[in-house]
Amino acid sequence: MITDFNNSLSLVNISTSVITIRNNTSEVRIGDDVIVDIDLYNGEGERTTRGGDMLRVWLKEPSRHASVSGYVIDHDNGSYTGVVKAMWAGNPELMFSIANTKEHIGIFMNIVHKYGLIKFLRARFMKGNLTEITLCSIIPNIPDVTDYCNFTTQNFNFSFFCGKPKHMNLDCKDWVLYAASSNYSCNTKNKSLMRNRYIRKKVGVVNVLTGSGNTGESDIPCHDVSSYLTWHTSNPTGYFYNDTWRSLICKPSISWKYESYDKCLKNRPVLITGDSTTRNWYVPLTKLLNLTISDGRHEIKDAAWQKFAEAENNEKALSLYWTPHEIPFYGSERTEQNKNNFRSIASRIDDLPGQKSVILILHWYAHLARTTPQQYREHVTSAKLAVVRLLKRSPDSKILVKGPHSYTHDYFVEPFDYTSRIYIQILYEEFKDLQHRVYFIDQWDATIANENFNIHPEASLDPIMVNFAFSFICK
Repeated sequence: MITDFNNSLSLVNISTSVITIRNNTSEVRIGDDVIVDIDLYNGEGERTTRGGDMLRVWLKEPSRHASVSGYVIDHDNGSYTGVVKAMWAGNPELMFSIANTKEHIGIFMNIVHKYGLIKFLRARFMKGNLTEITLCSIIPNIPDVTDYCNFTTQNFNFSFFCGKPKHMNLDCKDWVLYAASSNYSCNTKNKSLMRNRYIRKKVGVVNVLTGSGNTGESDIPCHDVSSYLTWHTSNPTGYFYNDTWRSLICKPSISWKYESYDKCLKNRPVLITGDSTTRNWYVPLTKLLNLTISDGRHEIKDAAWQKFAEAENNEKALSLYWTPHEIPFYGSERTEQNKNNFRSIASRIDDLPGQKSVILILHWYAHLARTTPQQYREHVTSAKLAVVRLLKRSPDSKILVKGPHSYTHDYFVEPFDYTSRIYIQILYEEFKDLQHRVYFIDQWDATIANENFNIHPEASLDPIMVNFAFSFICK
């Protein structure tokens, strides 16, 4: 595995690399594949002879508010083939970017396997007037720390270790508060390499003609699509046109209206798990249903929003809940919160009632992209076993797994194109025996197509994707 690099000129470079449309074909019909030949060169103009870099291709036509993502085949010799399907008549631009270099991926993975996290967390220990802060990780290997508190049991058997307080009158049992830290486990040189430098390049303009070409846009209502199919789709799963997401899997079975959701969710408890991206699904859904969110009403009362949330109307038999996933979870570096805000997703699922048609949406990504794939798998496996228990006591329940989404903000150091691919594969493997009961909601294609930059997808996309997800279980 790559553990270092010489200098930035030794890395593949978008300016020196050669990207061309195969056979100079600039005219295609709707439904045709646009084939892109890619040969990567480094900053010194030398052709690379190894694969492993993560690349993107997509089409976009801003005047039509249209875009579609493609995929790239790695030939493991420095050459790649991009494929993107023409989905509308017009003159879209063919776009290309180097998302993650192999050096970025290798160095990142080496660091997280050594230290557990790319960015450490922190704990505050308190007793009386005494207080002390120490760094934390999922393995006991933190620079300059020799003595550790093992909080694995408190973290629902997910490994978690913090430096032991040095003050003689403070001990591990005095851990009270939890927060993100500003301390990275990588050095300055590597952090500079891994900062996401999202550089895109226009390859050319494609003239897409109408004709016998078929976009494959589905007329099948999502409610009539089997959950198994959602795990076995191909790129693209949809495209944007006139700022509207057009799914190639199915068409929405429900309208984004109060009456539709009031009818569908009556007497069906909804639990949405994850992070701020699923919180951004939860909030517009509660607003649509005229529900008021209460954070920590029956649990922890502090300033942090990352806690169990409830929104209920007993008269209408509506009950919607949201909860953050377990530690590692990166809240604010400025705001500390009660460590008990974080419970395992499995424990939350086990709290759901029996003999009910429960709706459960699961999600793990951005926070766990800062750790190892094995840690990610452990979190998914724990929740999956709880899903099995839920389906035994509430067999009419509906389960959906929200997949990773793309974001390219230059603050982050994680190789997201690589981790997303690994994590989607883990989700597929862990839920393989439940794919006939559990839906997979792909978010990658849409957020590649619309060039999503921030950690959260555009707010306008949230109701669209919530409605698409609920279309599988409502009509």
